[in-house]
Amino acid sequence: MRRISLVLVGLCIALTQAQGQLPILKRDLKDLEAWATADTNDSQRKYLLALAHWKRHEWRQTDSLLRAAIALEPRFAAAYLALALLPQARRPQLVDEEARDRVPESWKPAVKEAAEFYARAFRTDPMVSLEVMGIDVEEPEIVDYTAPETQVYLRYYAWAIDLALGRYQSAQQRLTKLAQREFNEPKHPEQVPDYILLYRGLAAAHSGQYGLAIPDFRVLLERSQKKLQSEVIRIPLGDNDYRFMLAALHHLAGNRDSAIALYQESLEHDLGLVMAHSYLASIYEQSGRDSAALVERQRAAEVSGDDPAALFELAVSLFNAGKVRECVEQSYHAASLNPHYAPPHYLLGRAAEAFSQSDMAREEYARFLSLAPLRMADLRGDAQQRLDKLPAPK
Repeated sequence: MRRISLVLVGLCIALTQAQGQLPILKRDLKDLEAWATADTNDSQRKYLLALAHWKRHEWRQTDSLLRAAIALEPRFAAAYLALALLPQARRPQLVDEEARDRVPESWKPAVKEAAEFYARAFRTDPMVSLEVMGIDVEEPEIVDYTAPETQVYLRYYAWAIDLALGRYQSAQQRLTKLAQREFNEPKHPEQVPDYILLYRGLAAAHSGQYGLAIPDFRVLLERSQKKLQSEVIRIPLGDNDYRFMLAALHHLAGNRDSAIALYQESLEHDLGLVMAHSYLASIYEQSGRDSAALVERQRAAEVSGDDPAALFELAVSLFNAGKVRECVEQSYHAASLNPHYAPPHYLLGRAAEAFSQSDMAREEYARFLSLAPLRMADLRGDAQQRLDKLPAPK
């Protein structure tokens, strides 16, 4: 029985972000709607269509489509981040109102929900795509670099434009200059505001400079533990969020032992942090510790019983461990939680093949192909090949 690799089914486990796809938003809206409708189970198409409505300030459609995207894919971190930033796009003065504790009563529920979405985005994927930050950004045209207003822009605000437009290395460098020049970071690092550390750390991480990102998140964690934040720009993240993000950065940097220790420490503070279990399992699988990986998959499923992806990941580990009957049970459970979620049906087809149940395998592969988004091309291709090789029904 050939093992199933979670790399092979990566599109099912952790949604490929819409990174680099924003140029599609320049297409005619009717064309985009037709494109999204052609693959109704693709959460990514719904997300991009939502952003197209965002650009047109059609807020009701934007909100509805983003929520539809996370209903299809509960681990769609970019959609959570978009939902977090949406209230400020709809009401730009909210940033100032939050800073002065003057949020109108009618907007307080939206602000509270936005903070929850923001935290969930980074708890799902610390490297969540930041492209949504650039949806409404227009870079100012500079005519005179010596003009005072140009100097103010370059010194205090250009980093935000760089970050929003994906120029992460430039954003990191500008934020470093800002910290050094305005807050004397070399002598008084404690004076650097949290927002500079956060966005500089994110910019460094998204440009692959993990060694530069890690110290900033370490400081954020230490400050959060000491309750030292007094920010003009409020950040809806807590100490364990920073700890988890640190773990992910060490993971990405190849510091496996440090990553394991930080993921475990994150779980000591929050056993329900499902992605910490998931990322730990992936480290153990990559190092050949299949038993330890299975334990983490089981824990992830236990603390997130309503997450079909966690149940599917557990089912894959069970299949690979030769526990096919237990795999079938978890796969059915995952499928029952979300009737539009395709991956369990692929796995049920594989399990049926293992039991020589050709009719059942044919049914499950056909079901998978009817549900799976077209971007799952590799997995769809494998399912189709397996379906074609099954003996004809009697």
